[in-house]
Amino acid sequence: MAITGFKPCYRRALSCSSTLACLVLLVACQSIPKQTDVACDLTRPVHLSDFNLSGKLAISDGAEGGSGRLNWQQRDNHVLAQFKAPLGQGDWLIEESEQGARMVINGEPPYYDSDAADLVAEAVGWSVPWHALKHWLLGQPMNQNQAVIQYTKTTKTIKEQGWTLVYDRFQASSFGCLPHRMMASQSPYNLRLVVRQWQW
Repeated sequence: MAITGFKPCYRRALSCSSTLACLVLLVACQSIPKQTDVACDLTRPVHLSDFNLSGKLAISDGAEGGSGRLNWQQRDNHVLAQFKAPLGQGDWLIEESEQGARMVINGEPPYYDSDAADLVAEAVGWSVPWHALKHWLLGQPMNQNQAVIQYTKTTKTIKEQGWTLVYDRFQASSFGCLPHRMMASQSPYNLRLVVRQWQW
């Protein structure tokens, strides 16, 4: 599968906005905290399998990059993510389930694969840690036994799969400390996510 004409759209901007508002959910919302809640125990694991988050994602491959809005919906093994660039410069929709994955770019006919990680990697030209990201969004490692985790009073750092993730804004919830800012790097790649709202 060749995805032609897609990388320039990615490098101008990468963003997400929700197409999933039609779902009927029992929803609780959190706005981004300016600092970590004092009652937040960063060492406590987050137990949350079904959630939505929305915010701003910035991504760079060391030479070019972009930013935009992100909406991510996760229900166990089903993920639906939309990245929407400002001023209509680009729109991605990625869906993954146990049956496989599809990617829709700017409303054009979809691409299919058994693994969303392969679709994303071919589109952007480098290996995005898609499967780990589903855990990292919650401030959790993909493999607890292999990751290196460090804490300060207000930050959490995870080193896994060659990536370093630094979280420095959290808000306490009944599920644990939900991260509101994540900075991930593996030279020359960088991702920065600021979560504006959690819903579950």
